[in-house]
Amino acid sequence: MLAGAVRRWLAWVCLLGACATAGQNRPPPDGGPFREEEPWPPDAGRLDAGAPDLDAGLDASGPDAGGATAPDSGADAGTGVADAGAGPTDAGSAGVDAGSAGVDAGTDAGMPDAGPPPPPGPGTYLYTRVPVGGMHEAVAVAFHPDGSYAIAVERDTTALVYDWASRTATRIDLRVGGRALTLTDLSFDPSGAYAVLAGYETVSGTPTGVLIRADDASLRAGPTAASFTRLTPARSGERFVGVEWPPPGEGPAGGGRPVVLSQSGPTPGYIARLRDLDVPADAFGTFLTAQPTSAGCDDLAFADNEFGTWGIVLVCGTNGADAPYYTEIGGVGSWRPGPAAILGNASRAASHGAGDYVLGVSWSGRDLDRFQAGAWLPASAAPGWATLGIWDVSFSPDGSRALIVGQASGGTALVGTALEYRHDLYSLGAITNVSIPGFGAAPYLGTSSTMLDDSAFRPGCDGGLVVGGQTGVSGSTGLLIEFQIEAATPCR
Repeated sequence: MLAGAVRRWLAWVCLLGACATAGQNRPPPDGGPFREEEPWPPDAGRLDAGAPDLDAGLDASGPDAGGATAPDSGADAGTGVADAGAGPTDAGSAGVDAGSAGVDAGTDAGMPDAGPPPPPGPGTYLYTRVPVGGMHEAVAVAFHPDGSYAIAVERDTTALVYDWASRTATRIDLRVGGRALTLTDLSFDPSGAYAVLAGYETVSGTPTGVLIRADDASLRAGPTAASFTRLTPARSGERFVGVEWPPPGEGPAGGGRPVVLSQSGPTPGYIARLRDLDVPADAFGTFLTAQPTSAGCDDLAFADNEFGTWGIVLVCGTNGADAPYYTEIGGVGSWRPGPAAILGNASRAASHGAGDYVLGVSWSGRDLDRFQAGAWLPASAAPGWATLGIWDVSFSPDGSRALIVGQASGGTALVGTALEYRHDLYSLGAITNVSIPGFGAAPYLGTSSTMLDDSAFRPGCDGGLVVGGQTGVSGSTGLLIEFQIEAATPCR
């Protein structure tokens, strides 16, 4: 109650103009790299709990890591431990009981169904930085469905292929003709045959959305530039900022094709577009829908509507706030406006399971919002953190956990911000702080401007990767970090 009152008081302070955003580190209006001297986009704030909090040491006024490269040599660059309490009691899925949907076969002799398994207990996270020479800030990471390797995309031009067994990383420059390339997202085909990378080139100030296919067979033979192929679909004046496969049997093409999100604007205004991508045919499909938005949209997630059929929610936080929702009912498509006052400036979203709900991160409100049954829950329900900068949320493959990461926090006792959410425990007390300790010291050498931009759980175990870094006028440095939940299913 006290925390909610403080956050609501801070919201009114911000509405009166007392919240300073200068020095905070976020993308400029064109979605380009972070600049230390640039303010964040205008803070849309919130009109309820979860309003932007006063500066708690999250500004970018700390020492600039600049172009200096953190130590990237040695077999083991060090570890960190974040203890959020007892180890997990159940590492299994908290999803829907696989036996509950069908007709009772009679084998339970009329006994009541025990229902889905309970969520796991809070985890204790162990972190190890992986030494990668020359790495720049990485903004997205995804594992191959079999967990044998992962691909991360650096903000500027480069893909990083990380072989799990050998702990080796290969960096590959994806530029063509020397043109500036910004990478934004990636996603694997569920079969694992390929991944699709999204981004855009910029020539004379004009962006052109680009898509790149990463071929699994070629990567396994040894990752080279030939493993990555530019796809034909491209759109001048647009930035491709997200790509996502729908749950099986859902989506505009029945689940077989990913959907690409593009952002254009701000002049004459922001427009979000959704298209389905036929990767084998190297072409966009017939699905295309566009919606004017009050801010640049940065991510998409599949979310069921009130009838339990598919839809797509967008989170938009560049130069404002918006969160529109597209869905189809009876074959008729429609857009629903987003409740900007609930979310504030939002950055990332992630679907649970087959889209039964979505979690979205508000970086201005510093809280975790939930979309379910076609609507966002009220702001008063959203857990928030006054002193932590959060940016991204990613679910484990079984949906039992999600990891929330963001900007370094803690002032002199700097930590790499990380929080653990466990399925359906949507409350402040149930979400545990598993931040990386000693983040300002070796091997991380983080500053108050260092970001943890994304995370990915490795399939088949309770661990994975976190990526991030820092980009400014003096250069870019990157972080690749393994994590493992102690006393759970090991990844090694």
